[in-house]
Amino acid sequence: MKYQITKTFRFEAGHRVWTQDLSKGRGSNLTNKEICHIENKCRHIHGHSYILEVTLGSDTLENGMVMDFYHLKTMIKDLIEHMDHSLIIDKNDPIFPYIEDLSKKFNLKLFIVDFVPTSEALAQYIFKHIKHQLIKAGLEKEVKIIKVVLWETSTSKVEYSEEEN
Repeated sequence: MKYQITKTFRFEAGHRVWTQDLSKGRGSNLTNKEICHIENKCRHIHGHSYILEVTLGSDTLENGMVMDFYHLKTMIKDLIEHMDHSLIIDKNDPIFPYIEDLSKKFNLKLFIVDFVPTSEALAQYIFKHIKHQLIKAGLEKEVKIIKVVLWETSTSKVEYSEEEN
């Protein structure tokens, strides 16, 4: 794409990576388990101050722009409001029924998904949401979503795109 624009958003949310098992999977052989105790911290409910970067692109401009930043903000505003100050929880998580009951009893804000809410999966979810919004607006031929970058902490981020690098 000749032109690209990026807008940054912030939101606070909790989540739980209920499938985390650091003794298995990619990289697990890098840790000397006899020396280093492995704690699956992300299995606990915890929160992040997420920073989201959304990049759109186009080979053409309309009124000198890929898209006005106002419209990009409008496209994702509702999703961010639903996620902000919520507990993002997988409906397949074994503790989900208990969390759902507590949520109803104490009016807690949940953002229910059908996947383990890792930052990678959340970035993909947000990407697909924006792609759908562009299609719904009839803009998919002129404007493409290039990538979503989701910062979980100030030192850890994920990027999701559907283009080969």
